[in-house]
Amino acid sequence: MRTPRKIKQVLRSPAVQWTVGVLAAVYLRIVRLTGRLDRPEPPTGGPFILATWHSRLFLLSYLRIGDRPLVALISGNRDGQIISKVARMFGIHNVAGSSSRGGSQAIREMIRLSRDGHSIYITPDGPRGPAMKAQRGIVEIARLAGLPILPAAASTSSGSERNTWDRILVPYPFGRTVVLWGDPIHIDGSSDVESVCAKVEAALTDLQLRADHACGRPPAKPAKPRNKPRKLATSN
Repeated sequence: MRTPRKIKQVLRSPAVQWTVGVLAAVYLRIVRLTGRLDRPEPPTGGPFILATWHSRLFLLSYLRIGDRPLVALISGNRDGQIISKVARMFGIHNVAGSSSRGGSQAIREMIRLSRDGHSIYITPDGPRGPAMKAQRGIVEIARLAGLPILPAAASTSSGSERNTWDRILVPYPFGRTVVLWGDPIHIDGSSDVESVCAKVEAALTDLQLRADHACGRPPAKPAKPRNKPRKLATSN
């Protein structure tokens, strides 16, 4: 029991997190340099609340829109801190928060940045799932920010899924990466949250199936339904 606790303490060290972040960023740059990218121009009319499934977090650097940095909502836990360091090295800003800690402050900060013209990135099924099930937080944030939700998907021909709750996809070098954009989903004060969640979920699932098919990957599989209320969603 002592060893895992010591390992966790080591992984919480800023120096270790910085080192892991740098190594991961270097690896992802190699992936980008050796691969091919098939990405059409995104829809006009931003900024947006950009959404993908959590399993495609390692392909986030391909999703930046416009000249301003993308702002991602990243949880403040150990894994989130490492991801945030990698994201910054690709010009993606992050705001720390989650559904259980720092969420309100993070949302206020994201709304402030969106008013400066930044698009916001959120994974509707994160940080704990269930996978490929949109939670209501993205709709509530979009309503507060007054921004449309832009569904997107990314996949690669070279990579493997890990045995995590979301089956996260780790890209390998020398692959073809495909990015697909959906139609913006507009929200107003009278929009029904559950109906919009269902629309976001359907759009993301359809786009992900198409992106995986274009890369010759098996289709991503949604999690089994569970009868629990939807919670506020954030990136990992």
